[in-house]
Amino acid sequence: MDYPLVSVVTITRNRGNLLKRCISSVLNQTYKNIEHIVVDGASEDNTDEIVAGFNDPRLRYIKLDSNWPIVDTINHGVSVSKGKYITFLDSDDDYLPAKIEKQVNLIERLPDDYGFVYCWMSYYDMSKGNEFIRLHNPQLRGFVGDEVISRPIVSGTPTLMFRRDFFMQFGGWKSSDEIGIGSDWEMCARACQLCKVDYVPESLVNVYINHGSVRQSESASYYQDVYNRTIKFHSYFLNTYSEKFKKRPDLKYYHYWMMCVAGVSAKHWMKAVVYFFKSFASNPRMMTKTILERIKL
Repeated sequence: MDYPLVSVVTITRNRGNLLKRCISSVLNQTYKNIEHIVVDGASEDNTDEIVAGFNDPRLRYIKLDSNWPIVDTINHGVSVSKGKYITFLDSDDDYLPAKIEKQVNLIERLPDDYGFVYCWMSYYDMSKGNEFIRLHNPQLRGFVGDEVISRPIVSGTPTLMFRRDFFMQFGGWKSSDEIGIGSDWEMCARACQLCKVDYVPESLVNVYINHGSVRQSESASYYQDVYNRTIKFHSYFLNTYSEKFKKRPDLKYYHYWMMCVAGVSAKHWMKAVVYFFKSFASNPRMMTKTILERIKL
């Protein structure tokens, strides 16, 4: 078989202590025809030294003169990439060794109307000695445009592998200015309206939380005014896919529930109550299940 070039795009800022693991996991892939593009949002730590420690022509390091918005940083990495396929890896996470090989083997066998493939990912808590937390294992394939607007089912940036031409066609990430919170869920939901998807039924990505490093988004004040951003984000879904929600009003449940949670967090009690009842009205069964789960907690 041919071995098409795969581009891995990583954005980072002040994560030198984590970046070495990330880069190593890419360069040590069983699939060798790769380029790893690391876009650095003007780090002030030892990131430069960490990258310099790798002697591999497949690694390309781009240091920006300032900390750009998240979407702009990602898009810059994509714009300089050359791969037939595009993947992503957050600088605090890592790939399992066969991640790229298994996804290339899958997507190369699929018709062109499959725009991307994904895999599963495992979450670990670094504050507890890398204790396993949960497995994110969606199992949707084919055309799943209706299912993915209800919840972040097909999501997880490092699990995705896009056909380059398709990624450019549908536009990739939308900025947080446009939708409230820049999101791989929104991106995948939009992509799934235009293509079919498939997946490798294995966890091929490790995601680490509570590692003590500041999120790049937080350093850019990304989550300021989280209540209004959350309302804007879920309203975007409800408006964009209004025709689908008319046919399946039960799919609105999660959006109203998250708006309720945001209202409680911001102590906007009356708004939270309104969203609570809208969530319950759209899907009483799921809302009852959610309430019971909360009570158990």
